[in-house]
Amino acid sequence: MAKPSEWFLLKNGCNSQNMKYLLTLFGALFITLSLHAQKLHVLFVVENEDPNFGLLQLRSEADMLQILEIAEWGLGYKMEVMHLTKQKFTATDLQQTIDSLPTGAKDIIVVYYAGFGLPPTNKKGFFANWKLRDAPTKGLSVDEVAGWLETKQKAQKLHLGLIVSEYSAQSIHSSQRVIDTLGTSIVYRQQVVQKLFLGQCGIVKMGSSRPYEPSWVNKNHSAPLFTESLVRAFERMLMPVDSSALRHVSFGQFHAYASSYLNRYFNDLPISQTPILEIKSCKDSTYSTTIEARPNSVAAPIKVVGGLLNSLAQNKDTLQRHQIKQQLADYFTPDATVRVFRLYGINRIPKPKEYTVETYFNMIHLPSKNPGTQEVIPNMMYLYIGKIETDNTDSKRPLIKQLSVSEMWGNVSH
Repeated sequence: MAKPSEWFLLKNGCNSQNMKYLLTLFGALFITLSLHAQKLHVLFVVENEDPNFGLLQLRSEADMLQILEIAEWGLGYKMEVMHLTKQKFTATDLQQTIDSLPTGAKDIIVVYYAGFGLPPTNKKGFFANWKLRDAPTKGLSVDEVAGWLETKQKAQKLHLGLIVSEYSAQSIHSSQRVIDTLGTSIVYRQQVVQKLFLGQCGIVKMGSSRPYEPSWVNKNHSAPLFTESLVRAFERMLMPVDSSALRHVSFGQFHAYASSYLNRYFNDLPISQTPILEIKSCKDSTYSTTIEARPNSVAAPIKVVGGLLNSLAQNKDTLQRHQIKQQLADYFTPDATVRVFRLYGINRIPKPKEYTVETYFNMIHLPSKNPGTQEVIPNMMYLYIGKIETDNTDSKRPLIKQLSVSEMWGNVSH
């Protein structure tokens, strides 16, 4: 007995030649439909050759893939992943790749950068530049990358462009992972994914920290804190208590959850990190930025200066150290001094030592010797800011003329 497809062909008097023609036609139609199927394009721009942080950046990539694989499932899109590393870790290769991507009006492009951050080209910019092979000193502006995506969007060849910047170069000691705060239901997972990625059109930019802030790594777990917090935040969003929570799903919620998880790592430590979110909607071409405003004065600069000093103490990269020192110099008078108390476990230098600010910036990353045991300790653990004296001559912004700090030295065991 003939099969249904064979019966159709026999009834219509189709010979073998016609049958081959139809099969060829059906095959071409299938290929055409496949080419126009919605896609999730993922570009990993990852610095994996740096001897100190190469492996950490690969961990960042693995963590981000956790989010994207769920997005692929929830959207029903086909995910295509490309890696721009080693010799292709350049601005030129990135632009050419974005320009040549065969995208459709409903496609999504995710550009994930994991590497070193440089001061932004625009001093008022919210995102650090990307340090790439062909831009090692000035870097590539995140706004420029967004512009390449906007060009595709204006040509109606893109629904959403998501740029995620993980600037991880400093180490933090943390005794344990942050406890997850999840909902109770997994039945809304697909709806959450679809509302997050399809409910927002335009360009979304997420950054691990402000340009003048350090971006930290959980040294105990070899994981950059921002990306790890993104994974936790996404898991939390996927498990809402009930369907009423779906109306809150957005990149704003994603950012808020990630910021909450990130802040839990620091507790009472003298360091911090402020994730950035900036959205440009395709509907009205307006920007919506979520960020803490940069202080115009140093009446209470403990958070900013403390973070930069701790970053300078940990960072061994010559170029980055130079840039951190330039950022710190904006908060001090040229003749400022620093009074330093050094603590080595239970041992403490009885009298503080005083340095010019320039001398202190140049030596803060160097090893130190425990006066009690004569042990040479390669790195300071943390630095806490104490008393601050300011010079108020400049009415626009008082500057620090004397700073007291307490350095914590010693090995950390957890």
